Amino acid sequence: MGLRLRRMYKRIRRRTSALGQGFQVVPLMILALLFLSLSLSGYQLLIKEAGFDHTLARSLLNLGMPGNGGAQQQQESADLSLFLYWLTNYDFRDPLSMVESTLPFSPQVVLHMRVWEDRPFVFVQELSFAPDPVRPPGLEAGIERLEVGEAAPRVLIYHTHSSEMYLGRALETGQSLQAHYQFRNQADPTITGVMAVGRHLSNALTSLGMETLHETKIHTLPSINNSYSNSERTVREILSKQKSFDLVIDVHRDAGVPNPTVRINGRDVARIAIVVGTAQNIPLSHPNFQENLALAYKIKSLCDTMYPGLMRPVQVHKEARYNQHLHPASLILEIGSVENTLDEALLAAEVLANVLVRVL
Repeated sequence: MGLRLRRMYKRIRRRTSALGQGFQVVPLMILALLFLSLSLSGYQLLIKEAGFDHTLARSLLNLGMPGNGGAQQQQESADLSLFLYWLTNYDFRDPLSMVESTLPFSPQVVLHMRVWEDRPFVFVQELSFAPDPVRPPGLEAGIERLEVGEAAPRVLIYHTHSSEMYLGRALETGQSLQAHYQFRNQADPTITGVMAVGRHLSNALTSLGMETLHETKIHTLPSINNSYSNSERTVREILSKQKSFDLVIDVHRDAGVPNPTVRINGRDVARIAIVVGTAQNIPLSHPNFQENLALAYKIKSLCDTMYPGLMRPVQVHKEARYNQHLHPASLILEIGSVENTLDEALLAAEVLANVLVRVL
């Protein structure tokens, strides 16, 4: 019996040695995959609290380290999934994104899964194609609906902070996460408040004769901290294929606005702010900020004439550029704030469209 085992062992060694060095790679790959699987499982189990309740331990830790009590659970500094995303550009919490990245085509699953509610226009009556349009006060009658064609202005609308919601109330200290929807993955079909406002703005501009592209890709995964780098990749890709946009808008919603509404035609409308990053105090190139800033003040000036009180002062940030270096007519539009209701923000999108069609 022992002789038979020794012969079998020698036969296996002869066959494996004939395969050369390449065979040794296989067990190493298996070990590496096993190690990665165990690491991710341990991370999910111990840090993500998949299996244990750490409430008591966290309470004791907070008593011993008071400075740790204010830390937000979802804002972890050492996040393995974020590190792997940075290293490989794959979100291991989103298998669908990994599959899409390896395919030569994108199935565009998210676009087909979302069911948009196209809301009727309220303020700008010409958007609903009424037989006898009624114009809001202060609106000149010299501009009619544009005809879509080669000369029609083109607008790109996207959302760096795709998770932003409207709550209709002020947030208490430490409750900022309540104003953000937590997406499960890139295939999450949920339509957030800021997405709905972007859709309404896109529909309003289209009805006024402008060509729009509303990009709804989720940019707050795997973390909101990666939003601007994610949206930069998206905008670069779009602009590399379509260079003829006249305006690029990153639609957000603000927070902590003291007077969040203005009364127009008997309705409460969310106020709007334009944000321009100049990057003057940081070592990043931003040659377009003067053009962006001039456009911002032009929009605000016309808006103040048409809808007094709707537009808040232009916000100029010298410590950021907000991806506005990608296009000479790129702006952040804070349409409403967390204190506004969604309906108030939708009304703001309508009157904003009425302003933008005259600027462009």
